Amino acid sequence: MPSLKTGLSMLLGAGLLLGCAVATPPAQHELMSLALGEKQLPERWKNTQSPGTFDEQALGFAPDPALKTLISEALQYNSDLRIAAARVDQARAALKAAGGPLLPALGIGLQTGDSTLPTSSMSVTGVGLVMNWEVDLWGRLRSEQAGSDARYQSAALDRQYSQQAIAAAVIRAWLGATEATLQLELSRDMARIADKQLQLMKVGQKIGRNTAQDVVLSQAALAVYQNQLAGNELMLDQVKRALEVLLGRYPAAEVTTAGRFPVAQFTLPAGLPAELMSRRPDILAAEQRFRAAFQDQEVAKRARLPSLKLTGGVAYIEETNIMLKSGIDNPLWGLSGQLLAPIFTGGQLEAQLEAKTAKQQEAIAQYSKAALIAFNEVEGALATERALSKRQNALQMQSDQLKKSFEFAQIQKRVGKGDQYQLLQQQLNWLGAQAGGLRVSSDRLANRVNLHQALGGHFSS
Repeated sequence: MPSLKTGLSMLLGAGLLLGCAVATPPAQHELMSLALGEKQLPERWKNTQSPGTFDEQALGFAPDPALKTLISEALQYNSDLRIAAARVDQARAALKAAGGPLLPALGIGLQTGDSTLPTSSMSVTGVGLVMNWEVDLWGRLRSEQAGSDARYQSAALDRQYSQQAIAAAVIRAWLGATEATLQLELSRDMARIADKQLQLMKVGQKIGRNTAQDVVLSQAALAVYQNQLAGNELMLDQVKRALEVLLGRYPAAEVTTAGRFPVAQFTLPAGLPAELMSRRPDILAAEQRFRAAFQDQEVAKRARLPSLKLTGGVAYIEETNIMLKSGIDNPLWGLSGQLLAPIFTGGQLEAQLEAKTAKQQEAIAQYSKAALIAFNEVEGALATERALSKRQNALQMQSDQLKKSFEFAQIQKRVGKGDQYQLLQQQLNWLGAQAGGLRVSSDRLANRVNLHQALGGHFSS
């Protein structure tokens, strides 16, 4: 029969060969089948825009230098991104630690002692260099390392997605601040015109042309516009402070806003649904978390197999209470191996495997959830764009017609067929339509940002 030493040598040789064998998780298309089951992705988006390849850089409008500066500031100082960066550093450190057990551990030890009391061991003084190494017979340690690498990759992808999300949020907040600035200007004009109407009513009351009720109604109308003005002032203050928080600044509502909206192109190629899975960082991060769960399950499987640990070292013993036998050199060296195969562990290993298997199923479900959320975001943004386009066209037509009506009122006043009050009312109607148009224009630009982000686009700074 082969000796124990020979058996250890055979196991060591097998470990060197099998240690490289790490199970490969399913490919992305296989994971999609596991996640979505028999559900098939459509060949094109249901709310399709123009056909063609999606351009990750084409936002639809060019951010001006001031907006790019704000995006750069947010990417540098935003608190959420600093948290994400710290998580990447943690995952990177865990990956380094996971690779440690694959290499022998080396340590130095010192022992001394001299006792007159009777003990079961003799007093020995010396110094030694000790090496411990667990041979990765079945690839368990490498599976642990592969799982840590997947977790690191997922953390890096989460950070990348957070960067894109923060950049998109900065653009949306900037658009919101721009709208609030323009709305505030309009509401000031409308409040001023309403006040002029009130003064006309008061003059008319003095000469008997208007009643007290007319004056009261004009005062109520002025209050409506004053309330709208106060609301827009509050909106601008809130949007500015929200933008400053994104930038990592103190929320003092002092950030500078733009005076007009950018000119945008809204009909852009959205690509294909199947391409989304390899482009969005959050979906790729969910895929990496599945890979980590897959490797964790492999670790649990291989923990039930025998383990081989080698211990060796060299030491120099200073004779104290014992005499070295003649022929024994100093320093001394030794090598030993421990082969341990689990037989009964109270069901712990099986329970760990069950838990890791359930964790893998959870990761598949999370991947499916991330994919469906992404598809919904794209389809929702495409449908919203179509609806907002119709609304914007209708409001633009309304504004154009009310502008013409205001111009007709000016002509009528000049020829004596209209009065100043009616002219001001026509101007108020026109400004009200412009305010509605601003709201929809802002919503459409923000939705363009949403669509670009949903499709996995980049936001340059």
